[in-house]
Amino acid sequence: MHILLVDDDPALLDLIRRFLEREEEMQIDTCRSCQEAIELLKASRFDAIVLDYDLPGMSGIDFLKVIKSQGNDTPTIIFTGKGREEIVIKALNYGADYYLQKRGDPRLNFLELLYMIREAVRRHQTRLELRESERRFRESLENARLIAFQLDRSLIITFCNSFLLAFAGYERDELVGAHWIDTFITAQDRHKVEQFFASAMEGDLNALYFTCSIHTRDGNIRRIDLNNTLLCDSEGNVTGISCIGQDITDREIMEEEKTVSEERLKILFEYAPYAYYITDLKGTFIDGNRAAELLVGYPRKDLVGKNFLETGLLSPDDVPKAISLLARHVEGTPTGPEEFVINRKDGSQVVVELRNHPVRISGQSLVLGSAHDVTGRHSAEESLRRMNAKLTLLNIITRHDILNTVTALLLYIELLKEDPKDDTQKETLSKVEILAQAIKRQIEFTKIYQDIGIEAPVWQDMAHIISRESESAALHDVAVSSDIENLEIYSDPLLENVIHNLVDNSLRHGGGVTSIWMTSFQDEAGMKIVYEDNGQGVPVKEKDDIFKRGYGKNTGFGLFLSREILAITGLTIKETGTYGKGARFEIRVPHGCYRFIPKDQ
Repeated sequence: MHILLVDDDPALLDLIRRFLEREEEMQIDTCRSCQEAIELLKASRFDAIVLDYDLPGMSGIDFLKVIKSQGNDTPTIIFTGKGREEIVIKALNYGADYYLQKRGDPRLNFLELLYMIREAVRRHQTRLELRESERRFRESLENARLIAFQLDRSLIITFCNSFLLAFAGYERDELVGAHWIDTFITAQDRHKVEQFFASAMEGDLNALYFTCSIHTRDGNIRRIDLNNTLLCDSEGNVTGISCIGQDITDREIMEEEKTVSEERLKILFEYAPYAYYITDLKGTFIDGNRAAELLVGYPRKDLVGKNFLETGLLSPDDVPKAISLLARHVEGTPTGPEEFVINRKDGSQVVVELRNHPVRISGQSLVLGSAHDVTGRHSAEESLRRMNAKLTLLNIITRHDILNTVTALLLYIELLKEDPKDDTQKETLSKVEILAQAIKRQIEFTKIYQDIGIEAPVWQDMAHIISRESESAALHDVAVSSDIENLEIYSDPLLENVIHNLVDNSLRHGGGVTSIWMTSFQDEAGMKIVYEDNGQGVPVKEKDDIFKRGYGKNTGFGLFLSREILAITGLTIKETGTYGKGARFEIRVPHGCYRFIPKDQ
């Protein structure tokens, strides 16, 4: 410690110096006047000053006034023979840390002085550290992207950071010195906030965190979340409170909107006309709506917490399929529509169509499912199948009988034509034969048209279809080439007949076709499959007519049926070639009706 001793008594000054220097940490400088002490303070830094009160030229009190006015806060101890109470009070008021009277046993007096020096230095160091800590703390608050301010015990603002100024719309000199509650707190929150701060000042830890509404300068009401810390002096006395706040207005609005949205979704879920349910990834029921209760006949409380595989709801035949769906849900893959037979509580059965979607609810991986009762649809479909079977049988029998009759009629015509009575009769028989042949073709067409749409659409490999047709075309010395690979089309099983009809048309009507080629490409509308030949092509006036039933040089059924087959799954066909340069047919495949498959499949 570097100590400055100031006393006009040289003997006493030397005695004090010698006593203090017995302590290893003490380094002592001495002088005999306040003026000399002031000069020494300008040149060196001291940890403490010990001075007499009654000095020549300037008293100890006046010395304190001077150095304090210069911003020097070096701890000072008045060590004097004066003991009047008013002098003691005056010395302490002007910044002295201690006042020690020279009296009694010198050794005890010096020991007491040594204690006061050490204590004054310790307290001063504590104040410096506290001041530095406060400086760093305020600096961090100033730069924080949070609301930060400090209040004294009267709730007067002693500090506020730039973020608060920008947030509230004030200048710093408008807030520092203002009352926090009068400036910011809304009338409805005033009493609550006063109580919180009062309790916090008394050490109530529960009062250090609270939320309140404040109004900014422009009149907006904002909600802030406050986290408060008590400020204390070196003696541990509460001097104020430091507050860090965050604007949670938008968050509360979002939470409110989320709550409202969740309530709406809950209502939609509960009162939806279809059955909805929620399970975990293992198949344990979490919740279900009223429609689900009506569908299975069980109240939800009887099913929640139970795994659907163990409830007896599923028929034994459907359990393996349900287990496979669970595995896909774990992977995050939606499933459905899938049909299941459900055993109701009353013993009856219903056929349902299930759709399941893995979802995240409150951070948990769950499955949201819907169940649609298709029992009535199944009954209707079964009735329709039976009716169609009857109609098909009737159609076959009727067609068979008519064809037999027409065939017999044609035979009689042939017999009559062998021995006509005159040319008129011969001409008439020829006309009758033409009509009979037309009837036969129309009856045969009903057989072809009857097969369209009977079977469900399936995925078909275009490369395989084209390969089979190229073998047929090769018999007529026509080369078929294609760059279509790994492409499947979702269509009626008669899709191969469509490609066959196109090849057959090229061979029959192309006018010397020697080459056919097919390609495909994607665009925004989906997939386009292009069929081309090197024949004469289709005249402009006939581009639409060739798809009409009965049009053409043969029967006209081929392209008409091709368009009908493609239309079942939304595919379209049109002729876009240039007459004289060959035919060009474009088959348009919408999104969802084509897919690419790996080469090794």
